[in-house]
Amino acid sequence: MTPADTTGPHPPRSSERGPGESVVILVSLCRFAEAIAVGMLVPILPLFIASFEISDTGGISGWIRDQLPAFASRIPSLVSPTAESRTALVFSIAGITMSIAQIFSGRLSDRFDRRKPFIIAGMLGGAACSAALALADSFSDLLVTRIAQTTFLGLTFPPMMAIIARHSSPGRGGRMLGLYSTIRLLGFALGPPVGGLLAQFGGIQTTFYGSAILLTVSIALVARFVPDPREGPVKRSERGPRVPVPFMFRLLGASTFLMMVGIAAVISLFPAYQREFGATEAQLGLAFSAFIGTRCLFQYASGWLGDRFDKKLVLLGALALLGPLVALQAYATSLNQLIVLRMGLGVASAAMSASIGGISAERSQAGNRARVMGINSMSFTMGVATGPLLTGFIPDRKLAFAIPGVAALLWIAVIAFVVPGDRTHARYEEEKLGKSASTPPASSAKSTSPA
Repeated sequence: MTPADTTGPHPPRSSERGPGESVVILVSLCRFAEAIAVGMLVPILPLFIASFEISDTGGISGWIRDQLPAFASRIPSLVSPTAESRTALVFSIAGITMSIAQIFSGRLSDRFDRRKPFIIAGMLGGAACSAALALADSFSDLLVTRIAQTTFLGLTFPPMMAIIARHSSPGRGGRMLGLYSTIRLLGFALGPPVGGLLAQFGGIQTTFYGSAILLTVSIALVARFVPDPREGPVKRSERGPRVPVPFMFRLLGASTFLMMVGIAAVISLFPAYQREFGATEAQLGLAFSAFIGTRCLFQYASGWLGDRFDKKLVLLGALALLGPLVALQAYATSLNQLIVLRMGLGVASAAMSASIGGISAERSQAGNRARVMGINSMSFTMGVATGPLLTGFIPDRKLAFAIPGVAALLWIAVIAFVVPGDRTHARYEEEKLGKSASTPPASSAKSTSPA
């Protein structure tokens, strides 16, 4: 393909909400409660893991040490009883399993043309695991339960995003995905303080039970209010061929992965920042919240900008901003500098997420929606799991941040030449419709041929 043209017909735009967009708002509110429930566990799990640091010396880590001593000697962090290494292990493995679950969920949701069963089953399993965490009495129990929970929750993302994509009006995909992301991020930002307050006044187990209750509320809202009509034929015998996922969407998913690797890489350095900057836990939390808050502020505006002009142009501009900001994190010499950089990354992330989500929502179709939308959520999760490992295993901080920073700048060329802009895509769709309208059906051609 060639870069998007600046001439030609504009993509269909609408300044008014379509009839299906109330469903988008409803789904976003359901996701809001789920996001609070998940966010509640973020500050609590490391504390819970630390409670097993001394007492739990067996389990999986002990089995690795006893059965695979050579492997354990090469990677001592896997069998070390420190809370830091175990926290990294839990969050990394959980992120990977959540990503894998999304692959299967997207495929099955498209295959059976159903969304709600996967969403409800995933949230139900997640709620049960939250309650089970309160009963864990060893690190091994916690690890297994957390892996199961992230696997269940991973089932919900592709079908949920497919519902949003289906009900987004033409030309408003960026705004609808921006609205959804804003509401979900607000819930995720509220989760940690809510979880901290519950743990402070009622104990850590109270936080786990509270998370389970909120997930149960989300289940009830989805089951009662979210519609799930089939998009294709109901009978299995009437189903057409499987709708493929164009390679373009995989490239967009790679953009999301690069974005989150560069943004999440800073997590492993929080202890170092505490030593170097003399920062408190609250100040480091502010640095983390600066990214989320800025992204919330700019998410919908970025979606509107992409819908109004061209989502591809917004994406290219965001990549150009992302690369230098990611690399500059290695040169921060104060907490204030880090906060400013994280705010800039929030702007870049908002623009990238809104444009990629808008393109995916508007260009997916019945038969591949869950897989297309699932690519983005899976790439996001994989990036979050990979970023901390990058800075954790590369001692040179400048090199660790330069890898995703330079990759983002190089990725601009890939997006520019492979992903068509909104105008080019609209023109292509018009030409395709024109050709199909001018081609007579095969039955008509046969009837007019001589006997």
